[in-house]
Amino acid sequence: MSVGTDLVPPAEFWDSLPGQLMDQRWFADKHRRPVKVTPAASFTLKSELPALLIVLASVDFGDGEMATYQLPLGIRQEPASLQTPGSAIYFPYRDSTRQLDLAISDATADPELAAALVRTLLEPGTVAGVPEGELSIRLLEADSDRGTESTSARALALEQSNSLVVFDERLLLKLFRRVWPGINPELQLLEALDRVGFEGIARPWMAVEASLGGRPYSLGMLQTYLRNGTDGFTMALTSLRDLQADLLPDADGELPSSERCEHAVRSQGGSFVAAAREIGRLTSRMHLALASPDHTADLAPTPLTSTTLKVAADRINRHLDLLLSDPDARLEPLRVHRAGMRKLLLRMAGATPDGLAIRIHGDFHLGQLLRTDSGWHVLDFEGRPAISIAERRALASPLQDVAGMLRSFDYAAAVALRQQAHPDDATARTLAPYGRSWAHIMRAEFLGTYLEGVEGKGLVPSDPITVSSILPALEVGQALYEVDYELRSRPGWLSIPLEGIARLLHEAEL
Repeated sequence: MSVGTDLVPPAEFWDSLPGQLMDQRWFADKHRRPVKVTPAASFTLKSELPALLIVLASVDFGDGEMATYQLPLGIRQEPASLQTPGSAIYFPYRDSTRQLDLAISDATADPELAAALVRTLLEPGTVAGVPEGELSIRLLEADSDRGTESTSARALALEQSNSLVVFDERLLLKLFRRVWPGINPELQLLEALDRVGFEGIARPWMAVEASLGGRPYSLGMLQTYLRNGTDGFTMALTSLRDLQADLLPDADGELPSSERCEHAVRSQGGSFVAAAREIGRLTSRMHLALASPDHTADLAPTPLTSTTLKVAADRINRHLDLLLSDPDARLEPLRVHRAGMRKLLLRMAGATPDGLAIRIHGDFHLGQLLRTDSGWHVLDFEGRPAISIAERRALASPLQDVAGMLRSFDYAAAVALRQQAHPDDATARTLAPYGRSWAHIMRAEFLGTYLEGVEGKGLVPSDPITVSSILPALEVGQALYEVDYELRSRPGWLSIPLEGIARLLHEAEL
């Protein structure tokens, strides 16, 4: 990698960032307002205009823990027609040394700069940082055809905590924005899964890493771009909409029988049953790959212990306490079911430990699956952004991922109903039982296929009673995470997880 003189954005740029960061979709600290942003290390990838650099920036919130964010920046001459690219970082200024009007912008938001950034990151090498540190590009697949002469790049505008750039419709650059010391869980797990031959992922090709203050940081990776894919949640909603379309003419408020609902779901031409089974098989293969004894020491599975179950129960209880401390009246259903949830968690904590504790996906749901012509693939192994990086790296029961997927089937049914009718309409009264039957069938098909895939492998408890003591509590934990998210982001959907908790407790007879 060849670079020229190091570039340093002017002080005024850093002064502008506290106000700009809150508008960035990838900014993970929107619950607190930044007061100061300073560069901890700057790595110049290309000094000729348009220039490129990656900056690790320290974000100070005035109190509490500071955060480190990665800023991929481009510096180019500012033509009169250049406009701020949406809400992306942008700062025009006068470079008195070069006597030029320049603009600093998010390099991933400008197609020309994004293409140049990916081309630069396709070549293994290192770059010294200013005032310290080192950036390195590590090749993961020696025989990869990276196509360094390609020029096409486009950013994917997704609501998530990373930045994604598609390069020549073949490769995907994923840059982690909020970074922590240590190896990012996604990079670590993708490398591990690739080593043991798990094919249900987008293969990683290059790792972008840095060292700062003697500590390693994962900045991003290049991986195979999965083209022409549809995510699992979209496919589930399509299945539900097809089911509803057949039922709408007779949706007059009458409650259908459970037998009628099941018959309608199973006879539907676009039934999701086959997909639910495929997802169960994929999940079992993923967990068995994550439990491989060939992994390095920090990824090696260990026997599931009572302590692991108690830690999981305590974590969910703490989250419940936090939500219950909120006086918001919309959380009253949560307070009503407090005792039942405590009993479920106590049941899990006292379950007989059996099976393994492994590194898990950590945020497993239908939206994290992609169906392409080559089959199903699992995406985004970072875990939940809302929890600490230490928790995301911890070993856990694989049933935690299973619980997340089970909740996702329920969620899809609830969302599809809301898209079709107002909850108080007669139409919704008729359609709701069909949606619940759809979710019940898909949950059963997924779980049954999953348990069949791991049977006799020592991965999960062999006793169905133990499984039934653990899974509902973990589902409650997932539902509480949904309550937290919907309360902050989509209050109109808050009833979805609250009703899910009520059903879980009813089925557990609590």
